[in-house]
Amino acid sequence: MSTPTSRSTSGVLSRVEARSIDYVPLAERKGRLLDQATIWFAGSAQLLSLATGAIGIVLGLNLGWTLIALAIGTLLGTIPVAAHATQGPHLGLPQMIQSRPQFGRYGALFIWAMAIVVYWGYIVLGGDLLGATAAELTGGPSQLWIIAVCAAATLLAVFGYHWLHTAQRVITVILVAVIMVYVAGLLATGSIPTALFDLSQSFDIGSFLVVVSAATGYQLTWAFFVSDYSRYMPPETSKPAIIAVTSGGLFFGLFTFMGVGAVCAALLPAEGIITGLVVTGSYVFPGLGELMLISGGLGLLGLMAMCAYGGSLTLITALDSIRRVQPTRTLRVVTILLIGVTGTIAAVLIPDDFINTSFATVLTVVAYLMGPWTSVNLTDFFLVRRGNYSVTEIFKKDGIYGLWNGRGITAYLLTLLIMVPFMNVGSYEGPIASSLGVDIAFFVGIPVGCVIYWLLCLNQNTAEELRVIAESDQELELIGTPVE
Repeated sequence: MSTPTSRSTSGVLSRVEARSIDYVPLAERKGRLLDQATIWFAGSAQLLSLATGAIGIVLGLNLGWTLIALAIGTLLGTIPVAAHATQGPHLGLPQMIQSRPQFGRYGALFIWAMAIVVYWGYIVLGGDLLGATAAELTGGPSQLWIIAVCAAATLLAVFGYHWLHTAQRVITVILVAVIMVYVAGLLATGSIPTALFDLSQSFDIGSFLVVVSAATGYQLTWAFFVSDYSRYMPPETSKPAIIAVTSGGLFFGLFTFMGVGAVCAALLPAEGIITGLVVTGSYVFPGLGELMLISGGLGLLGLMAMCAYGGSLTLITALDSIRRVQPTRTLRVVTILLIGVTGTIAAVLIPDDFINTSFATVLTVVAYLMGPWTSVNLTDFFLVRRGNYSVTEIFKKDGIYGLWNGRGITAYLLTLLIMVPFMNVGSYEGPIASSLGVDIAFFVGIPVGCVIYWLLCLNQNTAEELRVIAESDQELELIGTPVE
């Protein structure tokens, strides 16, 4: 790891986070467990989640079965995603650089490229949706709104970790208040017919499992950057506690807004989701639907900022793997601007109906690619190396983790290959998915990936690694000084 240089700053610049992929020293570790819930609640309870919630209704399930499927899928996706939160306090590093021990310095480049596409894609999708929503509310041109919301998200990402946590904390309070009024109001006014919850009707196993799979896949897309937002937490942070708190934010944030999307689609199947939210909100009182849109839009803006932030960290990690870079504040800002500006341009240019026509396919493909990575990463952390890593060696080009790790790469590729027959996406339907009538690729791939990687690592010499770790990280706190 390059020895960072420390310089004093003043004014607005002093409020911009100095760190990027470098280690967070113990002297800077602080934070509240509750922040792990609020950052993910606000990042999940946002407008993009509405579309996933409506899938079950579109496929013919009633509201009751759709909500059950969404709850199961959200829970299945939450468990592995929340587990990544423990890695931040333990290592003091962002998420994606932690893939070097499993895949190698060069071997992880594909994983990082995939992650950058996910981050960038959410900025594009979010900007497009927020622009269209703002234009519908105000009557202004959507392109100008896209530029405005993307600029706001990029600016928030520039200021960094602590500002993101603060913003999402405030947005969570707003979201919880508005959602509670919306749900309680609909129930109190009898706006949701009880017949929509009749579990003796409208059940189809294939459609049910499609919704479970979609919710699981959607939740899995957050796994790339969970520890980005826990890495300033003290290393003694309880693993069960941080998993539980993060799970709460992830599950309830995602499930509530997916549930809202399902309600809108069930009550007004002929309307679009945005229009449905405005109309159903008016069942409680005029203007509540617009308040739901605004609060969900704030959550989406916060998620876009998180994606610009995480994308920057991943891009710097990839650059550092090819050629050693100094992780300065300037480099972090430049990479955020690169991701934010290009995402804004793409958001302005993509078709208006992209979310309605292509979002589900993109979501599914991303989740397919995500599943094997999360299996390998979590198995390595909890079962193989048991959290024993050298931060110093992770940054060394000639370190113990090497340029390529055949175990991780093999496990990833084998898992992806095994998943292919179970996939059903776009125009492709695997033979097993076809015979079963449902896509179960995620539910096969994630556990299989864990087993494959664990078996490949049975002969790994972890004892020698422990000896190197003890020597390499002796002066870790001395080199973890603030950077400019």
